[in-house]
Amino acid sequence: MMGGNRNTSDAQLKFLLQVLQATADSNGDAEIVYPLLADNTDKINPRLAELLRVVTTTKLAEAEADEAENIAAVIVDFSNLIQQFPLGEKASNSSIAITGYEVALTVITREAFPEYWATTQHNLGIAYSERITGSKAQNQEDAFA
Repeated sequence: MMGGNRNTSDAQLKFLLQVLQATADSNGDAEIVYPLLADNTDKINPRLAELLRVVTTTKLAEAEADEAENIAAVIVDFSNLIQQFPLGEKASNSSIAITGYEVALTVITREAFPEYWATTQHNLGIAYSERITGSKAQNQEDAFA
Protein backbone atom coordinates (compact mmCIF):
# COMPACT_ATOMS: atom_id res chain seq x y z
CA MET A 1 0.00 0.00 0.00
CA MET A 2 2.80 2.37 0.86
CA GLY A 3 4.40 1.85 -2.56
CA GLY A 4 1.17 2.94 -4.24
CA ASN A 5 1.24 6.23 -2.38
CA ARG A 6 4.87 6.69 -3.35
CA ASN A 7 4.06 6.09 -7.03
CA THR A 8 1.18 8.55 -6.81
CA SER A 9 3.45 11.15 -5.19
CA ASP A 10 6.15 10.56 -7.80
CA ALA A 11 3.62 10.91 -10.63
CA GLN A 12 2.17 14.03 -9.06
CA LEU A 13 5.61 15.58 -8.57
CA LYS A 14 6.52 14.79 -12.18
CA PHE A 15 3.25 16.38 -13.32
CA LEU A 16 3.83 19.49 -11.19
CA LEU A 17 7.31 20.01 -12.61
CA GLN A 18 6.00 19.39 -16.13
CA VAL A 19 3.13 21.89 -15.79
CA LEU A 20 5.38 24.54 -14.24
CA GLN A 21 7.86 24.08 -17.10
CA ALA A 22 5.05 24.33 -19.66
CA THR A 23 3.83 27.49 -17.93
CA ALA A 24 7.35 28.97 -18.06
CA ASP A 25 8.01 27.95 -21.67
CA SER A 26 4.66 29.30 -22.90
CA ASN A 27 4.62 32.46 -20.76
CA GLY A 28 1.41 31.25 -19.13
CA ASP A 29 -0.43 30.44 -22.36
CA ALA A 30 -3.69 28.66 -21.51
CA GLU A 31 -3.76 27.01 -24.96
CA ILE A 32 -0.54 25.19 -24.02
CA VAL A 33 -1.12 24.57 -20.31
CA TYR A 34 -4.84 23.69 -20.22
CA PRO A 35 -4.52 20.50 -22.30
CA LEU A 36 -1.82 19.30 -19.89
CA LEU A 37 -4.09 20.08 -16.94
CA ALA A 38 -7.06 18.42 -18.66
CA ASP A 39 -5.07 15.22 -19.21
CA ASN A 40 -4.11 15.12 -15.53
CA THR A 41 -7.21 16.16 -13.59
CA ASP A 42 -6.69 13.10 -11.37
CA LYS A 43 -3.52 14.77 -10.05
CA ILE A 44 -5.14 18.14 -9.34
CA ASN A 45 -6.07 17.80 -5.67
CA PRO A 46 -5.08 19.23 -2.27
CA ARG A 47 -1.87 17.16 -2.31
CA LEU A 48 -0.74 19.12 -5.37
CA ALA A 49 -1.05 22.34 -3.36
CA GLU A 50 1.21 20.84 -0.68
CA LEU A 51 3.74 19.75 -3.30
CA LEU A 52 3.63 23.18 -4.93
CA ARG A 53 4.41 24.84 -1.60
CA VAL A 54 7.30 22.49 -0.76
CA VAL A 55 8.89 22.40 -4.22
CA THR A 56 8.65 26.10 -4.97
CA THR A 57 9.62 27.29 -1.48
CA THR A 58 12.75 25.14 -1.68
CA LYS A 59 13.56 26.32 -5.20
CA LEU A 60 13.06 29.98 -4.27
CA ALA A 61 15.30 29.63 -1.21
CA GLU A 62 18.11 28.22 -3.37
CA ALA A 63 17.77 30.79 -6.17
CA GLU A 64 19.61 34.04 -6.75
CA ALA A 65 17.40 37.15 -6.66
CA ASP A 66 16.85 37.44 -10.43
CA GLU A 67 16.08 33.74 -10.78
CA ALA A 68 13.74 33.88 -7.78
CA GLU A 69 11.81 36.73 -9.42
CA ASN A 70 11.42 34.67 -12.60
CA ILE A 71 10.31 31.60 -10.65
CA ALA A 72 7.79 33.69 -8.70
CA ALA A 73 6.39 35.05 -11.97
CA VAL A 74 5.93 31.50 -13.30
CA ILE A 75 4.19 30.51 -10.06
CA VAL A 76 1.80 33.47 -10.42
CA ASP A 77 1.11 32.57 -14.07
CA PHE A 78 0.39 28.97 -13.06
CA SER A 79 -1.81 30.13 -10.19
CA ASN A 80 -3.80 32.36 -12.54
CA LEU A 81 -4.27 29.46 -14.94
CA ILE A 82 -5.32 26.89 -12.33
CA GLN A 83 -7.68 29.41 -10.69
CA GLN A 84 -9.49 29.88 -14.02
CA PHE A 85 -9.24 26.24 -15.16
CA PRO A 86 -12.78 25.09 -15.95
CA LEU A 87 -12.26 21.37 -15.28
CA GLY A 88 -11.63 19.39 -12.12
CA GLU A 89 -12.72 20.30 -8.63
CA LYS A 90 -13.11 24.05 -8.10
CA ALA A 91 -12.05 23.69 -4.45
CA SER A 92 -8.77 22.02 -5.39
CA ASN A 93 -8.08 24.52 -8.15
CA SER A 94 -8.64 27.43 -5.74
CA SER A 95 -6.51 25.83 -3.04
CA ILE A 96 -3.62 25.32 -5.45
CA ALA A 97 -3.92 28.91 -6.73
CA ILE A 98 -3.96 30.30 -3.19
CA THR A 99 -0.85 28.32 -2.32
CA GLY A 100 0.93 29.56 -5.42
CA TYR A 101 0.07 33.19 -4.79
CA GLU A 102 1.17 32.94 -1.16
CA VAL A 103 4.53 31.42 -2.12
CA ALA A 104 5.12 33.93 -4.92
CA LEU A 105 4.36 36.82 -2.58
CA THR A 106 7.40 35.88 -0.50
CA VAL A 107 9.45 37.20 -3.43
CA ILE A 108 7.04 39.68 -5.00
CA THR A 109 7.11 42.26 -2.25
CA ARG A 110 5.23 45.52 -2.02
CA GLU A 111 8.50 47.44 -1.78
CA ALA A 112 10.27 45.84 -4.73
CA PHE A 113 7.34 45.33 -7.14
CA PRO A 114 4.40 47.48 -5.96
CA GLU A 115 2.16 47.05 -9.03
CA TYR A 116 2.85 43.33 -9.49
CA TRP A 117 2.43 42.82 -5.74
CA ALA A 118 -0.96 44.60 -5.85
CA THR A 119 -2.14 42.52 -8.82
CA THR A 120 -1.04 39.30 -7.14
CA GLN A 121 -2.70 40.32 -3.86
CA HIS A 122 -5.87 41.08 -5.84
CA ASN A 123 -5.76 37.64 -7.47
CA LEU A 124 -5.18 36.03 -4.07
CA GLY A 125 -8.21 37.88 -2.70
CA ILE A 126 -10.35 36.66 -5.58
CA ALA A 127 -9.16 33.09 -5.04
CA TYR A 128 -10.07 33.29 -1.35
CA SER A 129 -13.46 34.86 -2.09
CA GLU A 130 -14.27 32.12 -4.62
CA ARG A 131 -12.98 29.29 -2.44
CA ILE A 132 -15.74 26.86 -1.57
CA THR A 133 -13.97 25.06 1.27
CA GLY A 134 -13.59 26.31 4.82
CA SER A 135 -15.84 28.81 6.51
CA LYS A 136 -17.24 31.63 4.41
CA ALA A 137 -16.36 34.17 7.11
CA GLN A 138 -12.74 33.00 7.29
CA ASN A 139 -12.41 32.98 3.49
CA GLN A 140 -13.72 36.55 3.35
CA GLU A 141 -11.37 37.62 6.13
CA ASP A 142 -8.44 36.00 4.29
CA ALA A 143 -9.54 37.65 1.04
CA PHE A 144 -9.21 41.08 2.60
CA ALA A 145 -6.10 40.38 4.68
